[in-house]
Amino acid sequence: MTPSTPSRFQLIRTLAVKELRESFRDGRFRVLAASVLLLLVAGLASGWLTVREDRQAIASARAADYQTWLGQGARNPHSAAHFGRYAFKPRPLLSALDRGVDGYLGSAVWLEAHWQDPFALRPAEDRTALQRFGELSAAFTLQALAPLLVIFVGFATFAGERDRGTLRQLVSLGVENRTLMLGKALGLGAALALVLVPALALGIVAALGSGASASGIAGAALLAGVYGLYFALLLALVLAVSAWARNGRTALVVLLGFWMLTTLVIPRLVADGAERTHPIPTPRAFFAAIAEDSERGVDGAGTAAERRSALEQRVLEEYDVESLDELPVTFAGISLQASEEHSNRVYDKHYGDLWQRYSGQERIHNWGAALSPMLAVRALSMAIAGTDVSRHRDFAQAAESHRRILVKFLNDDLTHNAGEAAFGYLADVELWRAAPTFTYQPPGLAGVLRQQIPAFAWLGLWLAAATILAARAGRRLQVLPGGRA
Repeated sequence: MTPSTPSRFQLIRTLAVKELRESFRDGRFRVLAASVLLLLVAGLASGWLTVREDRQAIASARAADYQTWLGQGARNPHSAAHFGRYAFKPRPLLSALDRGVDGYLGSAVWLEAHWQDPFALRPAEDRTALQRFGELSAAFTLQALAPLLVIFVGFATFAGERDRGTLRQLVSLGVENRTLMLGKALGLGAALALVLVPALALGIVAALGSGASASGIAGAALLAGVYGLYFALLLALVLAVSAWARNGRTALVVLLGFWMLTTLVIPRLVADGAERTHPIPTPRAFFAAIAEDSERGVDGAGTAAERRSALEQRVLEEYDVESLDELPVTFAGISLQASEEHSNRVYDKHYGDLWQRYSGQERIHNWGAALSPMLAVRALSMAIAGTDVSRHRDFAQAAESHRRILVKFLNDDLTHNAGEAAFGYLADVELWRAAPTFTYQPPGLAGVLRQQIPAFAWLGLWLAAATILAARAGRRLQVLPGGRA
C-alpha cells in the first residue's frame, strides 16, 4: 500500500506547527519573548494607571474650577473675565497605550480676557534627562523593541537551515518553495501572536474598561490592526532576508542594520530635518511678536490710541449722539470687546503661523515614512489614540473659541447693564452661573482616518513591498554552489 501524498494544506500546516514548536524550544526566543512581554505589560499597566489618575485629577480640577468660578463673589464682569476659567484637555482611554505628545504640549489652558495663554501641565518639563530617555510605554515597546523579537525569531528561518544543511533536504523532498515560505511564515506569525496578542488585548480591554464607547472599541480594533500590519510586514522582510542570505550571520547583520536605521537613525534625522525646515519660535520670541502687534496693530488697524479714537467716532455715529456720556450703553464694554476682537486677529495671525509650522513638520514626518515604516505606525498609533499634534490643535482651537465666547458674554453684560457705574458695576453669582460652560467633543474616528491617509498609504506600500520581496526570495530558494540549499 502506497502512502498517500500530503496535500499542500497539510504540508503548510505541518511546516507551521514545526516552526512554532521550534520557536518555543529556542531559548533565545523564550528569553526575548519574556523580556518584550514584560516590557509590554509594564508599559500597559503604567499607562493604564496614569490615565486613570489623570482622568480623576481632571474631573476634580474641573469641578473645583467651576466652584471657584461661582464663588468669586460680587465682581465687575471684566474683572471676572480676568479671573478666568480653566479648560482641561480630556485624557483618551487609548492614551494608556500611546501617550504621544501630550506630555510635551500640556493638558490645561487658562482662559482669560485679552490673552490666549500657552498650555500648562506639561509632565515632560518636570522630567530629568534620564527619565525622558528611559520613558517606557506600550507604544514604544511595540514600535521599537518588538521588531527585535521578530528579527531574532526569524533571521535563521531559512539561513539557519541552510547553515545546518536541512534546507537542502526540504528542497530535495519536493516541497514547493511557496509552500515552504507560507508554512514558515504562519508558524513564526503564530509564535509572535501567542506572545503579543494576549498582552495587547488585555491592555486594550483594561484601558477601555466599562466606559468604552463604540468609537473607542472601533479605535482599539483599528489600533490592533495597524500593529498587526506592522508586524506582518516586518515578518515578511525578515523571511525575505533569511531566504536571500547565504548564512545566518549575514541575515542577522542585515536585519539589525535595518532595525537601527529605521528605528533609531531615520526618525532622528527626520525630526531634525522637520525642525530645521519648519522651526518653532521660542516662547519668548513668540509672545514678544504678539505684544508688538497688539500695540502697533495688524491689518492697518493702527495703534491702540488710533483704534480707540476711531471706535469712539464710529459708536457716536451709530447711536447718533454727541458724546460718550449720552450713550444708552456703557462705552467701556464696547471698547473692551473691540480690544478683544483686535487681539483675536493678532492671535489668529501668530497662532495660525505656529500651527502651519507644526503642520509642515508633520508633512516631513509623513514623507519620512517612505524610509521608515515605524514613522507611519507611530503617526497612526498617536492619531488613533488621540494623542497627536492634530488632536491637541483641535482642542486648543476649541478652547480658544470658548474663551472668546465667554469674554464677549461678560463684556456684553458690562455694556448693557453697567450704566453710568461702568467699572463700578458689580455682577453676582447669577451671571457666573449663566456664563457658557466649555465642553469639548473630539473628532470622530472617520475624521482621524482622513487625516492619516498618507500614513496608511505608506504602511500599505511597505507591506506590499515586503510581501513581494518575501515571495521573490521564496522563489529563489535553491541549491547554492557547493551543493548547499
